[in-house]
Amino acid sequence: MTAEPRLYGVLVTYRRPVQLAAALSAIGRQSRPLHELVVVDNDGSAAEVVARVAPGATYVRAPDNLGPAGGIALGMQRVLETARPTDWMFTFDDDDWAWSPDLFADLLAFAQRMTSEDPSTAAVGRSGTRFDRKRGRTTRITDDELRGPVSVDTIAGNQFPLYSVAAMAATGVFRADLFYGFEELEYGLRLRARGYHLYVDGDVWRESRTRNRRLGLVKQPALALRAPPQWERYYSIRNLIVVLRANGAAGGAVRVTATTAIAKPLANLARVPRYALQHLRLGIRASRDGWSDRLGRTLDPGGSGGG
Repeated sequence: MTAEPRLYGVLVTYRRPVQLAAALSAIGRQSRPLHELVVVDNDGSAAEVVARVAPGATYVRAPDNLGPAGGIALGMQRVLETARPTDWMFTFDDDDWAWSPDLFADLLAFAQRMTSEDPSTAAVGRSGTRFDRKRGRTTRITDDELRGPVSVDTIAGNQFPLYSVAAMAATGVFRADLFYGFEELEYGLRLRARGYHLYVDGDVWRESRTRNRRLGLVKQPALALRAPPQWERYYSIRNLIVVLRANGAAGGAVRVTATTAIAKPLANLARVPRYALQHLRLGIRASRDGWSDRLGRTLDPGGSGGG
């Protein structure tokens, strides 16, 4: 007989004690409990919250601020030490807790269903996107496609990706050197490159879009750069270039460099010259680092996040 799969979870936190407590409480209210929750603390300040709200969790203090990518990689390594190939692992954000109490049970049931239909299933989640390598951007799944299992390239961290431990063991963990941004995209594409598939339940997804009034949503054009660039923009540009190059899409990386990093700030010079120049400098730096593989925490987010 096949053993009942166990559920693991990895949650990375950084200087958000109130949000962390709420997330841990929500995890504890699930009808399908986790076998083990690994909380990776990128700051070393969350020990008291974890001990108070989730005393059964495994607390891991990171040696430094590893960002979401490095923190999840550390947690995944810990899970792989004890998990079986038939087990599954969630990754969680520390600021997202508005969940149904049956979320874990429902996603595990969907994962088991998809594994029986497609043994190459590596991950499932609430929603996902596909990736356009030529343009270097994710694309929204159309409303018409939301019927039955929907194949996607990536599942964002706030959409409760549930990964097969067998696929993790074969593929490895998240790329820690990305630090922040597109770590789920990189991993999804790496899984796909190994012949695995990622799925979302289209019927459930369509219900969610209907409930949240997102059916028929059309992407709005990007607004002018009306504020100073934030550190997140640097990592987004750098890591997107890295991911594209790693997936044989150098043309897409050139496009991101030329349009996102350079052309967009230049187009806004007349409107907001001060901010546009700041964006241009940051974009050039991010592009240079992305093309030269200068990775890790190369721009310090300070106290504003990054965990």
